[in-house]
Amino acid sequence: MAKLVVLEDSTILSMLNDPTFSETIPCLFGKKDIFKTPVGSCGSCAQKKKERRRAEMARIKSCLAALSAEKRALLKKLFDAEQIRVVYANAGGQVVQLTF
Repeated sequence: MAKLVVLEDSTILSMLNDPTFSETIPCLFGKKDIFKTPVGSCGSCAQKKKERRRAEMARIKSCLAALSAEKRALLKKLFDAEQIRVVYANAGGQVVQLTF
């Protein structure tokens, strides 16, 4: 059992690709398509997609931080971890490091 799992962007992306997580954690429902690799587009379109992904990742992290006690316990069980840490920016723009 891992003592601490930190939910970084790469970890969240792998969670989106794993049906075990994406079907049980509500923050991840229907988000996989947003993070698909673009086939090819103009620079302006690519910049808009990049910004959309950044904003969506911030929303996912905020959502994970606000999970109910039951979903937090489920997330710990799925990771086989004692604690989970989420680092995100709150509504005021402050960086919050939440460990549960």
